[in-house]
Amino acid sequence: MANASKNKSAPSILSQDMHVVGKIFSTGDIQIEGQLDGDLRSHAVTVGEQAVINGEVAGDTVTVFGKVNGTVRGRQVLLCATCHIDGDVFNEALAIESGAQLNGAVKNEKDPLKNAAISLAQNEGASGLDSD
Repeated sequence: MANASKNKSAPSILSQDMHVVGKIFSTGDIQIEGQLDGDLRSHAVTVGEQAVINGEVAGDTVTVFGKVNGTVRGRQVLLCATCHIDGDVFNEALAIESGAQLNGAVKNEKDPLKNAAISLAQNEGASGLDSD
């Protein structure tokens, strides 16, 4: 029962008025509402309706409402009706809502995160922003 009561931190939010240039890595959940010019890796990623990401988005669960100019990698990927993707989508499971725009290839893979731009091995023990 001790494992069932694990502490789970609140999701990190990049608000609509923020523009980040660099890589973001987290083992938790991230919600992007602003603009990111760089790659992102997290457990769960939500790309908000007004968000723009110019780079790769990778996570166990990826939900996209906004715009991604780059590759999307996720075990479970949901492309919502308002999303616009210019890039390939690598996934184990994919759901696409009517109205979603996808300009790229869809590739079903057993481990879609293995070739992610940001690897777990690179970031063991690290969490947060990396402003190369």
